[in-house]
Amino acid sequence: MTTERLEEIFETTDSKWDGDNAYQGLTVFVKYVNDVLEAAEHDVIYGPDIETALEAGLTEDDAIVLAKLNWMLDNDCGSFACFV
Repeated sequence: MTTERLEEIFETTDSKWDGDNAYQGLTVFVKYVNDVLEAAEHDVIYGPDIETALEAGLTEDDAIVLAKLNWMLDNDCGSFACFV
């Protein structure tokens, strides 16, 4: 998958989830990378680097899951991010 396709998925997928969306997203990332949590602030956590996840084989299906869980692409730091 390309970065452009990933951005398209995140722009067009409506978020809808039950339960802890941050935790559910981290369980998706663990399939692809060992370091699923890169940083945290008082209201947001940062998941893996976008390029690292893509190189590890992040699928479109899992990208859709992440978008539905209200994860986002933080282009300033190049990582996935999620409000907690």
